[in-house]
Amino acid sequence: MLDWFAAQAELSLLWTTLPEGTFNYTDNREYTVGEALDLLNGVLLTKGYTLVRRDRLLLLVNLEDNIDERLVTQVLPEELDKRGEFEIVGVVFQLDKYPPEDAENDIRKLIGPQGDVKLLAKSRLVYVRDSAGKLRTIKRIIDRVENPPADREETSEEIVVEHDLEGALIFLRQMMGIPEDRNQLPDGSLRFGVDALGNRLLVVGKPEQIAKAKEY
Repeated sequence: MLDWFAAQAELSLLWTTLPEGTFNYTDNREYTVGEALDLLNGVLLTKGYTLVRRDRLLLLVNLEDNIDERLVTQVLPEELDKRGEFEIVGVVFQLDKYPPEDAENDIRKLIGPQGDVKLLAKSRLVYVRDSAGKLRTIKRIIDRVENPPADREETSEEIVVEHDLEGALIFLRQMMGIPEDRNQLPDGSLRFGVDALGNRLLVVGKPEQIAKAKEY
């Protein structure tokens, strides 16, 4: 299946170990390469693997091994919205108001097993590697400190889903009125990031909206 996908995407596939089992998926919509890659990574993460794309190279990585930083594409913070939820990328964040050591400690609590943080304290920069979905959440938290909203107070909270994470997401979106392809309310008053491996949601937003999400 991975050989077929690489051929369709005109990428060269490299791997050293493969996940066990089979993959079956069918629907009638068309996918871009990025969307298909994100769908595959959503499944591969449950097996402890991820696909990393660098130029025309597609590398299958066992998350028990270290990811070669040279293979990770670095993007600007404002480019994160163009990346798939599970796509591994690196971002450098500028810290003008956020104390660098505090930022590093907070970010380390959020990153997944494929993530990494490097602090350049003197330059007030922090480099973070992780899935684009997690990086979007980290960016929002950094933005709250760097550019605090004047008209509303926000907070964040981690919610552990004990059973079916995908089912919980579907139910949460339906009850909160969140579009099925989005991870936030249209007005931005509630946003969440997904940690599929840890069965967790990191929810950011107004306290009343977070309380409502926890009830569901």
